[in-house]
Amino acid sequence: MSLHSLESATTRSHAGPQIVSPRLKLLAACVLLLLTAIPAASQPPSLPPDYPQSLEQDLKKLLETQAQDSSDPRQLIQLAGLYLEIGEELYSEKAQKLAAFDEGARLAKRAIELDESTAEAHYLYAANLGSAADTKGIAASLLALDEIKAHARRTLELQKDHVAALHMAGMMLEELPQFMGGNRTAALDYLKRAATIDPNYSHVRLDLAKMYLKRRDTESAKRELQAVLSMDQPSDAYPWAHRYRPEAERLLTSLKPDESAGTEPDKPRGR
Repeated sequence: MSLHSLESATTRSHAGPQIVSPRLKLLAACVLLLLTAIPAASQPPSLPPDYPQSLEQDLKKLLETQAQDSSDPRQLIQLAGLYLEIGEELYSEKAQKLAAFDEGARLAKRAIELDESTAEAHYLYAANLGSAADTKGIAASLLALDEIKAHARRTLELQKDHVAALHMAGMMLEELPQFMGGNRTAALDYLKRAATIDPNYSHVRLDLAKMYLKRRDTESAKRELQAVLSMDQPSDAYPWAHRYRPEAERLLTSLKPDESAGTEPDKPRGR
């Protein structure tokens, strides 16, 4: 898959000074809200019964080994991913979430400095940076957007089948306006590829359903929503159970009977 569309999205935002309207600021914040909710990695099919509280014990064990001071990128990446997961799934207070995301971004950046060719380090830097910016607010989100796009693109240059990065890139291309590099056709292609690689990634399937709904393709949207509801072993088990499955159920229920019958709701009906 070509990265031209995502690269354009990064290049165009450097085209020169622009006056950013309040509407565009709000749009940028919404984009980051969507893309920074992506989990760092697939979760195991069976989670501890005390998850996500168990994440604090996982963190404690890693810190006891001085993983945060390691010169091994693999340990830094593991810790960066854990901080992202803790910030997303465990903490609810802004200060705690921000501290987790900031530390995750710092560790991922250090891993990149040690080994620039590690795709997961670039992804975790983009994800933690985006989550931190989203936690801070609109201004921080706008400032971080170009860096997030650059590292998402680099992730896919290094690992073209990185599911979470495909998801992130697709959502950016979907939500950004065209003059900032948005490309709805490419966005759909990115998410379809991510869903093909990991059909049990419920967040991707849910966002793919939303894309189809925006395109008035309700039959395809229903297929994706039903896939989310019927998953036996979702890759993102905890958010699937607590967020994505309930949302998929609400969306499916909200579809009107005539919307579920086909993909051309605007076609004139005969009398």
